[in-house]
Amino acid sequence: MKRSENQSLEPGSLDEASSAELLERAYGLETPKQARELYRDWATTYDTHLEQGLHYRAPDRIAEILAEVLEERSSLILDVGCGTGLVAEYLVHHGFKKCDGLDFSPEMLEVAEKKGIYQSLVEADLEKPLEIAQGSYDAAICCGTFTHGHVSPQALGEICRVLKPGAPFACTIHNHLWEISGFSLEIERLQASGIATLESVREESYFDGAPADGKYCVLRRH
Repeated sequence: MKRSENQSLEPGSLDEASSAELLERAYGLETPKQARELYRDWATTYDTHLEQGLHYRAPDRIAEILAEVLEERSSLILDVGCGTGLVAEYLVHHGFKKCDGLDFSPEMLEVAEKKGIYQSLVEADLEKPLEIAQGSYDAAICCGTFTHGHVSPQALGEICRVLKPGAPFACTIHNHLWEISGFSLEIERLQASGIATLESVREESYFDGAPADGKYCVLRRH
């Protein structure tokens, strides 16, 4: 599924090297301060660099996966780590009408707000408890947040907390971090505690033509 054609660039007008450099910088993050600085600098060109420069397919794909398991298009969805709103744009294409966004970068949220696709936007740190009531959302989606130097596995439980019973949570988790960062163990804990079930896992690429580097998961809140 393609986004608006008016966002396409003329051939050769995008520096793919600069896109790759920003991605490498993202994968090399070590501190929250570095992450905030990266997304502050990247906010205005983020969409173009990822989609036009690197052929980023993950937002389209994770939105498609959520659409497969969430029939009610009037469901209220929390877009976790929403950034500039790439995922929500694809959710709109699938007919979803209500989406809130959450991100730690005010600069990224400023870009997202201009798109007019969110009911509300919240600046929040996923490494801390969210100021959102338990059982607030019919579904959640998260793309590109569970990756190098970003958010720890413990955020999975906090996201599940704000979901209604039976609600799906579709997310991407980078393959490299699945075991070494404890995502698989945290999902096992959620299942053993009766909090959520891992309903499906698919290994696919984040970028067109690249090897499978991510797990596209669906968790289901109990």
